[in-house]
Amino acid sequence: MNNLRNAVLGLVAVMSGSALAGDIENGIMQNAENYYGVAHQVADIAKHAPEYKTAPQQYPRFDVQPMAPATGISYFEFGLVRSQLGGDQRILAGDFSTGTNHGGSYLYVYAWQVGYGNPNNATMNGVSKSAALREARCGSDLHRCQAGETVTGWLYGWDFTGQSAGQVKASANSVASPFGYWSDSLYIN
Repeated sequence: MNNLRNAVLGLVAVMSGSALAGDIENGIMQNAENYYGVAHQVADIAKHAPEYKTAPQQYPRFDVQPMAPATGISYFEFGLVRSQLGGDQRILAGDFSTGTNHGGSYLYVYAWQVGYGNPNNATMNGVSKSAALREARCGSDLHRCQAGETVTGWLYGWDFTGQSAGQVKASANSVASPFGYWSDSLYIN
């Protein structure tokens, strides 16, 4: 009986994963409600994720023309630090540290990426974490995609709960032309 239960649970897990993968086809969002709904019902880091990137001045190095699926990475930078004690702090291009003291019951660090790539583990104070959040984003403001929109980038989030101050570093490898390695670092007070 346990074998049958385990087989059914395994099948459900596989089918759930394929449903998420099927929500984006050829760089076009097919089912946004399913894509974002599953992650946001589960993880706090997803529930706290920013809806869109609000400061266009943070993108001085690119001009997004969402007419085709995204190419390789053309932009990768931290964009938001969110914590219980420090609240939300937007990180602008060129910021080397936060101006707010962070920490408390949670500490989330988010990075914006334009183009396709794979994030590497982020580190803070010697603690290495994989991205707890990987969300497809659309348009030049990297908003949550609607059905039929072209994916232009991604939002990654790392959960450094338990940390309060230190250097955080993250990077990603481009999976399409222009190939390359992108990274950012930030001191969190």
